[in-house]
Amino acid sequence: MSNRSAIVIGGSLVGLMAARVLTDYFEQVTIIERDRFPAGPQPRAGVPQARHLHVLLARGSHIIQRLFPGIDAELDAAGAPRVELGYDTAVYTRGGWSPRFHSGIFTRSVSRALLEHAVRARLLADGRVRILEGWQADALIAGPDGAHVTGVTMQARGGSAERQTLDAALVVDASGRASRAPEWLQTLGYDAPQETVINAFLGYASRWYEKPAGFDVFWKDLLIASLPPYNARGGGLWEVEDGRWVVTLAGANRDYPPTDEAGFMDFARSLPVPELYDAIRQARPLGEIYGYQRTENRRRHYERLSRWPEGFAVLGDAACGFNPIYGQGMTVGAMQVEMLESCLREGGLPGVGRRFQKKMPAVVRAAWLMATGEDFRYPATEGGRPDLPSRLVQRYVDRFQVLLAGDAGMARAFLEVTNLLQPPEALFRPAFAWRVLRGGSLDKQRAAAHRAEG
Repeated sequence: MSNRSAIVIGGSLVGLMAARVLTDYFEQVTIIERDRFPAGPQPRAGVPQARHLHVLLARGSHIIQRLFPGIDAELDAAGAPRVELGYDTAVYTRGGWSPRFHSGIFTRSVSRALLEHAVRARLLADGRVRILEGWQADALIAGPDGAHVTGVTMQARGGSAERQTLDAALVVDASGRASRAPEWLQTLGYDAPQETVINAFLGYASRWYEKPAGFDVFWKDLLIASLPPYNARGGGLWEVEDGRWVVTLAGANRDYPPTDEAGFMDFARSLPVPELYDAIRQARPLGEIYGYQRTENRRRHYERLSRWPEGFAVLGDAACGFNPIYGQGMTVGAMQVEMLESCLREGGLPGVGRRFQKKMPAVVRAAWLMATGEDFRYPATEGGRPDLPSRLVQRYVDRFQVLLAGDAGMARAFLEVTNLLQPPEALFRPAFAWRVLRGGSLDKQRAAAHRAEG
């Protein structure tokens, strides 16, 4: 075992960010990636959602800019729009259209492919990082008692029988939802984690378009939220680099958007407001329509295990994956990387994996509550039902959304929470709670908001 090297399993955005943090503590960081990376910012097979809409929340944007100083200027030069949330965005929710105002909260409207490419190029310019493409980690290596992970074994992909062993002082699993960490732990004599799965049976379909010449609206990004349980359909349109739009339509309760031309357009026409359909009906498609339906929230409770091997950590979707439609994955992954960085900085390498897994619930808590809280609204959802306190919170948030249509202060607070800049408790500040609780019935609030909008 080398105390100078670390391994990251998986070259996704979360794996790349983890590798960047590890360069501050190890002389060499090796990323093992089963896929092969494209030469430029193109989608790749190993990211099944690469062709769909990706949202980089403000919190995630801040973290990436800190880890990779100057990357924001690179994204700007590549044509990724800088977006002021609330001012450059049009959002339709329970209360109608959110108000337009200067929030001072910014992010980048960027494709997943470009963001990954920019981060990967930064890492490859660092001589301490190497990426082994076309290799798949298939087991952890540990001493006879299994108490300390000392590396991995890996298998070449593409028909070769070649195998290799890599030693490291720390192995980080960022291999995504297909992670084999539970199996690997059992092989070493540990328990597999308990899992929580909450599935709203949501599916989505996406298509890329060329932004029409002369298209003149104030927004760069458009979001039409579903309104469960009344309406399980929603959609989003994001303007990204090169004057392109990525459009994603979504439906829960197995009301999946079609992937044929006529069905896709009919689904867009059926949304509660016509803005998205009107935008794309004259736009030129840039390719086929892609569908995706693996959207369950899946949490592996590694923090509950009584024993944990030294030199091993699991993060990203390998530990906690969210319904992707809420756009939390990249940002929560970045927050987990920050937590790993904090654990290394404060306690060093001994016990870092166990410390990280114990602290991880605090990192994912807010996003998990928001994602599962929304998914619990759909009648077909499996994995549990909301208890009475959760239903009361849902009712409160519904009223909050209706009222924010006419209140920039409430709208900003909602942006801060949904962008993971503030905890959900920020919506319950006394001034907000007073407005919500004295606002009368939800139906009257909604009607008033729509009258004001009209």
